[in-house]
Amino acid sequence: MRIGVLGVGGIGGYFGGRLGAAGHDLHFIARGAHGAALAESGLKVESAFGDIELPNVSVSEDLESLAGCDLVMHCTKMWEVESSGARLARCLGDKTIVVPFQNGVEAADLLSAGLGSERVAQGIAYISAFIDAPGFVRHANKVHRLTLGARHPAQESTLTALCEAGTAAGFDIAMSRNLPADLWRKMIVLSALAGSTGLRRCDLGALRRTDGGRALLAGLVEEATAVARAEGVALKPDAAAKCLEQLGTMPDSMEASLAVDLKRGNRLELPWLNGAILRLAGRHGLSAPMTEVVVRALTPFQEGRANAA
Repeated sequence: MRIGVLGVGGIGGYFGGRLGAAGHDLHFIARGAHGAALAESGLKVESAFGDIELPNVSVSEDLESLAGCDLVMHCTKMWEVESSGARLARCLGDKTIVVPFQNGVEAADLLSAGLGSERVAQGIAYISAFIDAPGFVRHANKVHRLTLGARHPAQESTLTALCEAGTAAGFDIAMSRNLPADLWRKMIVLSALAGSTGLRRCDLGALRRTDGGRALLAGLVEEATAVARAEGVALKPDAAAKCLEQLGTMPDSMEASLAVDLKRGNRLELPWLNGAILRLAGRHGLSAPMTEVVVRALTPFQEGRANAA
């Protein structure tokens, strides 16, 4: 497959690296010091599943280099999604499928506004990985899974080809059987993890060791689950309990990428995580007091330390 990767951070760098190492035709879009390092010395990935080193990669800042791709993995941060749809529409072929892997539940709709819904599928990434230095991505846990969902029947064959490519490349990948529920289950877990580790400035283990930390996690999960149900998502009756159980099995050292970005003074995806939960709760007339505390506390930092109020 000819695959484009827009955004070569933890998700794009790791999964793109695996596909590139397996011999697929990969074209990366990256900029700044990271993009320069990729162009000069290639991509390095450190992982418990085996390190990757691609000394020569196709990398550009220009979206035109994605022309001719069968599929584009859209792996930027959420604030870049809306503006990229129209720009991608000008340079991609009519049959190219774009798969967003952003956090939250809104990326596909935002992309579709500029690109057209028939060209936008859905992806869900389960991994803890990040740029550790320019050109170097570190995989921080033992999960490397992608879930794909077709939003139009014509997307099925391309997504199936990506599943086959990913399986051969050595990571877990499958088509979703219930896309809305899968998307929201991740949102519930991630918004609770992001909100709690960001608010408390600590890892998950520290939260779980205190009554207040456990109550915060449980409250954020319950509020997000209520919003998902109000949105019409068919979750099982024990969905909240299962999400808390999942949070209970994660390593003590686990922190959400939002918490890592907060420590580094980077811009936060708060508006599309806890901010989205609070916004949707208001739309449905639901109370979400713990989520509101998180949003109020972190909003001054959402544009990054340099712009903090």
